Amino acid sequence: MKPIPDFRHLVLAALFALPAPPADGAEPPATAGRPSHQQSARLHGDARPPPIETPPLPEGMSLDEVLDYAATPPPAGFPDSVPDDRIYAFVLVEQFEARFPTGAGSDHLGWEAQGWIGGDFHKFWWKNEGEAILDGLDEGESETDLLYSRLLTPFWNVQAGVQYANEWNRGEYDDRWSATLALQGLAPYKFELDNSLYLSEDGHLTAAIEAEYDVRITQRLVLQPRTEVGLSAQDVPERGLGAGLTDVTLDLRLRYEIKREFAPYLGLRYRFLVGETDAIAESAGEDTEEFLLLAGLRFAF
Repeated sequence: MKPIPDFRHLVLAALFALPAPPADGAEPPATAGRPSHQQSARLHGDARPPPIETPPLPEGMSLDEVLDYAATPPPAGFPDSVPDDRIYAFVLVEQFEARFPTGAGSDHLGWEAQGWIGGDFHKFWWKNEGEAILDGLDEGESETDLLYSRLLTPFWNVQAGVQYANEWNRGEYDDRWSATLALQGLAPYKFELDNSLYLSEDGHLTAAIEAEYDVRITQRLVLQPRTEVGLSAQDVPERGLGAGLTDVTLDLRLRYEIKREFAPYLGLRYRFLVGETDAIAESAGEDTEEFLLLAGLRFAF
């Protein structure tokens, strides 16, 4: 009488299509039909890879000799490694333009530029913007920020330093220094932001918020809307500023990138004063809003 095979193995054989164990005295099945290690691992839910055999050392070389060989410089034709400790520099002149008012007023030359020099995390950053009248009158203004910039995240820099601002008008010259704290970077959906806080030497606290966005119509044609908002924490009569929101500037520029670093453009600008600043200008007989046509050049190096 033949012995009855183990019941547990019969169940496993039915579930996983494994051969039943041979009866006593029977010969084992041929190994050619057995599943491979990978097939058996998939069959039983075992995701572990097959064991890896450590290759032998090169013939005639000891372990120390292999380690010394691994530490030698790569061959001459091997690609260079990516450096992470170099000093780089960049300059972007975002606006260099003629500004033509549609109403009364003089034509202006306006500019806005920034640049930096440094490594991946620490940079010296500068910003300069201003405008001057083109029709021969000695009148204009400019602002220059000198900042230390520290990378916070891959898209944001915190900046601290000073600002030197000056104004001139027919032989009269006025200037001021301010401590500066700024946050500049790329917000979600690729909005470029530059937010600055200024504390002047006279104790006046002001702020400027700038936002812009590039709409790529084609690979070379780019439409850029831009907004700038000014704020003041208190009245500053000598500068014609009232507390709160002071002014809003709305720009729209259409540029054609002959190269990424060189692009002429045309545009529009609408600027208006707000709140107490608007009331101060109106009482002084000054214009509280202006609409300008723009023609300029954007370049980088």
